Amino acid sequence: MIKKNTLHQTKLARISLLFSSFVFCSSTASAQDVGEKLFLNNCAECHQRDGKGLPNIYPALAGSEVVRGSGVDVALVMLIGRGEMPSFADAITYEDMASIINYVRNAWGNNGKEISAQKISDLR
Repeated sequence: MIKKNTLHQTKLARISLLFSSFVFCSSTASAQDVGEKLFLNNCAECHQRDGKGLPNIYPALAGSEVVRGSGVDVALVMLIGRGEMPSFADAITYEDMASIINYVRNAWGNNGKEISAQKISDLR
């Protein structure tokens, strides 16, 4: 009986350690990684993985004046939509929007200040 209990406790300890490692690794993903993943899942189909878009169809985000300008301008495009681009206002959270915007504003040679989810919420 004692051996069985010890074996059970050992298994529980291993599971607990494995779970803790998983949570730690998941929580250490950088904001840039989160933004990139969200971009790839929501935006890359049109704007392409490299941010270069499709000429005369979907605009490039790499080197874009809008993207390099104000994060507010990008947020408004995501909230309202523009041309072929739909509004994301009811599709994703403000936190996810901020992650995408901050990724796009700092990928492919772009360099922009971060925008917060609260700022995007205030725009709505």
